[in-house]
Amino acid sequence: MSNNSNAYSAENEFIVKNKKIIIYLLGAVSFFILIAFADYYVLPSSKTNDIITQYLVRTSGKSKEKVSYHYFTQKGYTFSTTKEFIEEGNISIETSLLFKFVTTVKSDKKDYTDLLSSGLGINGISFYSFIILLFSLGISLKIMFSEKGFSQNTFFNIVCFNSFMIFICFYLGGYLF
Repeated sequence: MSNNSNAYSAENEFIVKNKKIIIYLLGAVSFFILIAFADYYVLPSSKTNDIITQYLVRTSGKSKEKVSYHYFTQKGYTFSTTKEFIEEGNISIETSLLFKFVTTVKSDKKDYTDLLSSGLGINGISFYSFIILLFSLGISLKIMFSEKGFSQNTFFNIVCFNSFMIFICFYLGGYLF
């Protein structure tokens, strides 16, 4: 009986040994994500004029329906738009201060900002994966700081799921490959 009650106690030796490390790591990842969102949405951006040098068309499956266009510029910026092609070569780009995310794209004729699907824009999958990770980190930190004990299995689930989501976010952001 005492062995079973120890499995759900915060006094489990493995949990006590590694709890502080995981709390610091989860806190650091949360801080990094909040800085990235602040950089994209709150901090001032820098504006530059640029020229689109190359683009790729992304299609979906067998239907070959055009899903998005991925652009490369002369000054080294990359960004994607959903389903609408930018016909003009000369564009005006605004980039975030710290991470240089492309936040605004305008041509002389049209503003393409609402169509951006790269970076942390609301049209992109990275935005939603980072939101899921942020909520998961918050719940995980609440569990870790709670006075109520938790099992070693819960501890492993927290570590594994958050590690998987961090991998997904970095993969979608293009930082791994």
